[in-house]
Amino acid sequence: MMTTQKLTLSHIKEDNKKYNEKQRIELNDQYHTYIYPNFDSSRIMKMFKSLIRDFTDIKNKKGVKTELSPGDLLYVYTIIEFSDIAEFPKKLTDKLKMFEEIAKSDFASKIYESFPKESLQRIDKTALNVAKIAQQSKEFVDSLEANEDILRKVEELTQEDS
Repeated sequence: MMTTQKLTLSHIKEDNKKYNEKQRIELNDQYHTYIYPNFDSSRIMKMFKSLIRDFTDIKNKKGVKTELSPGDLLYVYTIIEFSDIAEFPKKLTDKLKMFEEIAKSDFASKIYESFPKESLQRIDKTALNVAKIAQQSKEFVDSLEANEDILRKVEELTQEDS
């Protein structure tokens, strides 16, 4: 039987240091970059919130167009969030220009493929959870709307009877 220690905040802090570790990636004879190979859950969620906000803005704003799909955006967001190649610009149009440049770059796939599979699986798992939540939210909103319709009809019928 193994003996274990009680987990403390100090142990957690020590374990969390892995999220700040950088790894140098040689892209070719001329360029290198650094990646964060260990993806921290709070940073993944921050990335998804930003991605969803930006994707919603792209769909809703006139004059803002892109050929990038949500999957393409997730790919680019992952590269930007967990490497040191760029900072996210503030303006949506500037972000889209940057995203499109990165998406068509040969360097993007080399950077993405440098991330450990376990870290990328955390992104996939989070994406599935976000999709489930979105579906449940849609179903909830749809059921609320259906309930409101039912209540309105009941109210109309009771008013007709009186």
